[in-house]
Amino acid sequence: MPHALHARSILPTLALSALGATLVAMPTHAAPPPRAKKATPTVEPVKAPTFSLQRAKKHSFKPAVEGRTFEEVDVAPAIKLRKMPKFQVKPKLDSAKFAEDLHDALKDKVRGYSMQLRRNGTPEITLIWEWAKSPQQGAKGWDLDTRMHVASVSKLMTAIVMTDLLDQKGLSVDTKIGPYIPAYWNVGSNVADITFRDLLTHKSGFSTGGSDASLPVMKAEVAGSVPANAGYKYENVNFSICRVLGAVMAGAIDKNQQFPAINDAAWDIVTTDWFLNRAQSHVFTPSGVGNVSAAPAGKAAFAYHSKSDAQGWNSGDLATQLGGAGFRMSVNDLLSVMGTFRRGGTIVSKTEAEEAIDSMLGLDQVFDTPAGKIYNKNGAWGDGAGNLEQSVVFFLPENMEVAVLVNSPIGTTGESLRNTVRIAYMNNLK
Repeated sequence: MPHALHARSILPTLALSALGATLVAMPTHAAPPPRAKKATPTVEPVKAPTFSLQRAKKHSFKPAVEGRTFEEVDVAPAIKLRKMPKFQVKPKLDSAKFAEDLHDALKDKVRGYSMQLRRNGTPEITLIWEWAKSPQQGAKGWDLDTRMHVASVSKLMTAIVMTDLLDQKGLSVDTKIGPYIPAYWNVGSNVADITFRDLLTHKSGFSTGGSDASLPVMKAEVAGSVPANAGYKYENVNFSICRVLGAVMAGAIDKNQQFPAINDAAWDIVTTDWFLNRAQSHVFTPSGVGNVSAAPAGKAAFAYHSKSDAQGWNSGDLATQLGGAGFRMSVNDLLSVMGTFRRGGTIVSKTEAEEAIDSMLGLDQVFDTPAGKIYNKNGAWGDGAGNLEQSVVFFLPENMEVAVLVNSPIGTTGESLRNTVRIAYMNNLK
């Protein structure tokens, strides 16, 4: 049987009988004590990178399963925005009605989904619906721990990794990338003056013309010239290159390191391994999240092209795209990281986290609402044949965060996931 909707809350006063609610106290993860902030830059001894020569010789820069990023551009939402009333006092979210409206917008149009809203890190509303893997492909129903490729929501994770690393090194987000570019790469005009802020807000001037953000693409972009003070252009490579620059900054590899005949493969292996380890040890583990990778495992969701589709698509191991895409995470994973980053003080200080969010590092949109600013990051990755993985996360007022994973388009017209969530939120401010 498919999974039915469950709207869960730890608030005993919340009535959701129309949704078949159950009251469940959800566990929270203990985090380590805050790390002392380093006020001055630190220099670590460069480690000798180790890897298998056989692995380097077999290394491929293309994922085994081809896919591409899909970005929303003025896509219609599944519900309409009401005429906003004039509030006499700052409104608050009616979370029960928000969940009801969101479920009504999705339930008849998607293969399945998982969603949770947390307040101060505490689960308030949970929606779980139908199949992560169809009955014909294993009959795995969605739950909060079902992982899926979160596509461009990986950029928010990368921004958190880099915010932490820069903080540890006592460096500003306005630090230039020049000192961290591998010495064997050619460097075009103005590229060395790009800052990490430019990368994390898509203002580097890089322009690839596609979704591929593998190391050869990074290298080609760095070799080309970019305009000074470039404007906004969304590019996966802005974030994937952070794993190379960060590895040099962290001392995982010397910028002058050479690997005769296998430079690109060796650099890709060493820096990707560093990035995964750094993300796990400094971001995911402090958030109570374990074993995050770019490869599907176990009950990971497949992508489908419609609500009734029986044969889904497995997007495969996306390690060569890590940074701009690639992470496989669940709703629980995403919300635990977001809450720990925003309030926990164990990744960076709360002040620095607020500054990163306000600066839109790894985020797409900010909207002023009567309740305050809302920030989002979305992701979509598909095979070009209609199979689609979709994700969206929001930082909301009232110390709330929400994450939604959907494993198909929304209806036949591909309605906007992030706009649907945003409008459901705004329609239920009271």
